[in-house]
Amino acid sequence: MDGDARLRVTLLGAFQASRGDAALPVPGARLQGLVVRLALAGGRAVEQGVLVDAIWAEDLPAGPAHALQALVSRLRRTLGSATDVAQAAGGYRLDVDAADVDALRFEQLAAAGRDRLRAGDPNAAAAVLGEAVALWGDRPGAEPAVVAAVAPAAATRLAHASVEAAADLAAAELTLGRADAAAARLTALLAEHPVHERAAALLMDALAAQGRQAEALASYERVRETLADVLGTDPGAALRERHLRLLRAEPPAPAADAARTRPSNLPAPLTSFIGRDDDLARIDTLLAAGRLVTVLGPGGAGKTRLAVEAARRHRREYRDGAWMIDLASVTEPAKVGAAVLAGTGPRGGAMFEARMRVEGDELDVLADRLGDRQSLLLVDNCEHLIDAVAHLVAALLSRCSGLRVLATSREPLAVDGEALVPLGPLALPGADDGVEQARRAASVRLFTERAAAVRPHFDVDETTLPEVRRVVRGLDGMPLALELAAARLRTLSLPELANGLSGRFRLLTTGSRTALPRHRTLRAVIAWSWELLSEHERTVAERVSILARYDPQLRGPGQPTAMRVISAEYDNTLAALRRRCGTGDASGAVALALNLTWYWQMFGRHPDAAYWLGEALAVPGGEPAPDRDCAHAIYLINRVVTRPGTAAEEVAGDRAQLRELADRLLAYPQPPGPYGALTALPLAFLQEEKATFAIIEHLAGGDDVWLSGLARMFRAQFAENAGELDKMRTDVEAALTCFRQVGDRWGQANALPMRAQLRQYDDDLDGALADLREARSLAGELGSLSLGEEVFSDLRWIDLHLRRGDTDLAIAMIGSAREWARRANSPEMLVLVDAWEAVFWVRLGDLARAGQLLDDAERGLHGGTTFPGDHARTLVGSARASLCLETGDLTGAEKALEKAYAAGLETRDLPILSLVAVNAAALAGAHGRHHESAVLLGAASRLRGAHDRTDRQVRELTHRGRAALGEEAFAAAYGKGWQLDGKTAVTEVDPARLHRKLRSAHPDPE
Repeated sequence: MDGDARLRVTLLGAFQASRGDAALPVPGARLQGLVVRLALAGGRAVEQGVLVDAIWAEDLPAGPAHALQALVSRLRRTLGSATDVAQAAGGYRLDVDAADVDALRFEQLAAAGRDRLRAGDPNAAAAVLGEAVALWGDRPGAEPAVVAAVAPAAATRLAHASVEAAADLAAAELTLGRADAAAARLTALLAEHPVHERAAALLMDALAAQGRQAEALASYERVRETLADVLGTDPGAALRERHLRLLRAEPPAPAADAARTRPSNLPAPLTSFIGRDDDLARIDTLLAAGRLVTVLGPGGAGKTRLAVEAARRHRREYRDGAWMIDLASVTEPAKVGAAVLAGTGPRGGAMFEARMRVEGDELDVLADRLGDRQSLLLVDNCEHLIDAVAHLVAALLSRCSGLRVLATSREPLAVDGEALVPLGPLALPGADDGVEQARRAASVRLFTERAAAVRPHFDVDETTLPEVRRVVRGLDGMPLALELAAARLRTLSLPELANGLSGRFRLLTTGSRTALPRHRTLRAVIAWSWELLSEHERTVAERVSILARYDPQLRGPGQPTAMRVISAEYDNTLAALRRRCGTGDASGAVALALNLTWYWQMFGRHPDAAYWLGEALAVPGGEPAPDRDCAHAIYLINRVVTRPGTAAEEVAGDRAQLRELADRLLAYPQPPGPYGALTALPLAFLQEEKATFAIIEHLAGGDDVWLSGLARMFRAQFAENAGELDKMRTDVEAALTCFRQVGDRWGQANALPMRAQLRQYDDDLDGALADLREARSLAGELGSLSLGEEVFSDLRWIDLHLRRGDTDLAIAMIGSAREWARRANSPEMLVLVDAWEAVFWVRLGDLARAGQLLDDAERGLHGGTTFPGDHARTLVGSARASLCLETGDLTGAEKALEKAYAAGLETRDLPILSLVAVNAAALAGAHGRHHESAVLLGAASRLRGAHDRTDRQVRELTHRGRAALGEEAFAAAYGKGWQLDGKTAVTEVDPARLHRKLRSAHPDPE
């Protein structure tokens, strides 16, 4: 034997330790397990607790530290060198580096090959990846048995890397023209991993490259069916686009040339832009953070002018152009797609026209045109085609990742992820303002500049100020009215203009000949508004009766039918609501809006709810009444969901009014109608606990079975947030019983995931799986969930898959969640997905990928958001702490936990705070403070209200704590944390408290 040769360890396939050409026998599972766990560290020290956990797992010896020391001594004798296993940093290290361990060498090669592939060097990528795949051997995705026995997370990470390496090699082969080799490799890979979407997409490319289009289409159908059966989801965008291109027999669209001139059809302004600086800044912020912004306002408010100005200022930021599509002259919903096509560049001549005649689908052509491009669409005047525009925009945003849309409308598009910029009048001068102060008001500036254009030297001074003030205030500061009034100064004096405002519609009946017809006069604005109503909408009273007839069925066995009918009549119902608002029918508008609240709630249409309830409440003449107070409360909670960035400030300003509202609601004998239950939500948000629980208790104990079920479900949610899982358990079961009794599928679909969560804590993962499957099936009967709900649903599935060890399914579901978040245009949702995935990769040991995801997540966080912003900050900080702990950066972990804890306090959600507590326990353990670690684990359980028996991190920390302290001492310390009350537990898990203990104490004795 060559004594100078380095020690080598084989983990892929049969275990072997060798030196030079000589194999070294390592007898016994525990001795082999010790070698494997040390080898995986690649020469870094491994803590004693980690080694004990890996080798003995649940079957701990009486003295773990002594047992480990004896095993290490045996291993040194077996290997024939005392220096092969050295003691270091509270643990042991094996004298190897990554090149000496085949599993680590494989990871290095796979990563290097991926980097070369991304860098555009397929030859080098194929060579390196070929070596990696050969080193792995057959069956990519199969976990190495010897690794799985002692480090299951590492085994899972390696298995995933082997699948990705095989896919990367196939991609390189495909680029090099070796489509046959790529197809064979991918076919074998998909046989073992049928939901791997990237492999499926590459296989379609490989088959198409060989002229086997029919087989490529068949493979798509197999994957689509498998995804639906196994994950309950549809193929992602990449697969769908390949399928579409195959159907059209088209090659992939070429990448755009970044160096070319930015194209645009935005109109050049003929006059200066005045005022609206705050609105411009808001549009800039919202377009930077999201992908759909709608400027809202009545006719003449200046929506188009503002949107054009915002687009022009940033048109160079969109590599492939900024395009304006004016829908004012489009009268048929079916022609919206054609209008957008016409507005986004040249049609492409006869070939384009021939293709359109054959395909007849503007959406697919638009998706091809915009799919891989960075563009801005300014879609103007959407209100009379609102449903068609909403569907088209939602579809384009989901298929075109580089697209942003800026729309103008008199009502929201009601697309998930839509951010609203409502426009009111321009700022008016005060009644007592002097000349200089009045000149600064935007309405005065606009009127003065436009007046000077037709009457040179016109200005505001002591003489003209009274009439100017009368004009701008008499026209309510509306930009179009001000511009039309200024134009009349060609023929009228200023006093004549001011005096004529009593007949202002007659006075302002002439305007610019070149303006759009709807903007030439104020009378035209009114006519345009009325013409938005079809004959059906002008006689819409009978349509309202349809809503009244079907609304009760939303809460019973007729729910699916009622949802379909109300969806079909939705536009007509909104027309009726718009009419009631426009005619000043305050009570009728509030009543109709309230009848829509459950439809909005069930479909997650929070933008619609916030907008239309706000419009109804804004109609003058409404007096305090039960219905109106309910509408106000429900409006507030939907505004919070729709505008998270400003909700905290608005709520703080409204707090006194909300307390008055709560007092009135409680004074009524009972909340009016089924929507009264929703009033508990804004009160809970505002910490009006007494009012919240009074409403809930009243409904839960009432005679209405459905309302009782709903109240109990809400009460269960509040109990979960408070860590009171015994109360939650009782109410969840009661809610399910009520919803099943009345036949409400929506209620069951919402309550079942809550029971699944409880079953996860109880180690009943099969029961949890059954509940989530049933919830998904019930939700499927009702149609599409909101995109936000789809994200949260996928995150629940990911958590369950991880607890069950179904890593491949978890990875596939992460991709699904990410796509839903992108479609929702929600930065906060994407942050949540990034943070969840980062935690996943930390646990599997891919720290580089986890770090990149957390960097992305931290960039995506913005100050001021409440839900889910504070939850996202807590999760991101906790995940960053996990990553720091894995890399040995204990100071970084402590700082991350401090940020996570601060955000967790803001959520008032104790289970989310328990995540911080678990990582604080890990930090204490890393410092050798095993007693404090056990107390923190117990406190974490108190915060969530249950012992979490299926979370991998909790199990690992528990095993380490028992190994270090012994069973009895660990149980006593854990029990100390568990027995705390919730308030004390919140204080106990404060990372600052742990920091003080670490500075003043010494590690636990071994």
